[in-house]
Amino acid sequence: MSTLTLAFLRPAADDPCVSRLSAAASKHGISHVELVFDGGLAFSIYHDRPPFLRQRSMSNPGYELVSLAVAAREHQAALQFCRSVVAEGYEFDHLGMYLASIHPGVCLERSSAVVKKTFCSKIITETLQFADVEEVKNLTPSATTPSRLYAAVKNSSRRVCHNFKTGAKPPALTMPVNMTMGLA
Repeated sequence: MSTLTLAFLRPAADDPCVSRLSAAASKHGISHVELVFDGGLAFSIYHDRPPFLRQRSMSNPGYELVSLAVAAREHQAALQFCRSVVAEGYEFDHLGMYLASIHPGVCLERSSAVVKKTFCSKIITETLQFADVEEVKNLTPSATTPSRLYAAVKNSSRRVCHNFKTGAKPPALTMPVNMTMGLA
């Protein structure tokens, strides 16, 4: 069994204004999301930077981590997709990010691969859909805000405990444990 962890960021008072405004406009107070693979390799995109795939400790206390137990094929497909996105070097889609909260849905959907632009929750949703992750199959990537992605995964029956460690050497995730105990 493998895990895919979604790291949802709730910005601090001293974070950039755009992050605080995005969070204030969202139901769950989230402004950013990253996808973290077993071992701490993280994928996302930041304002005015290309997509990245690099080691992260996720030690910022503003992150809420939601780990899902996934099949090895889901994990591998997601990682393959992320590597291809990083190689393509998409631009950050400012307009798309701002329009996501009012996006009418499928009728205006254009993939990141077509427009060569993206934002964090859109590209992570596309990644998870490419990997056939059940929890996001009904999301429209262009209309997916970090808050909508959080709502799609936060109560998953595949949600597991995790233990991220700070520091370079230890693995970032430990053995997953099912969190559905006592939830009838």
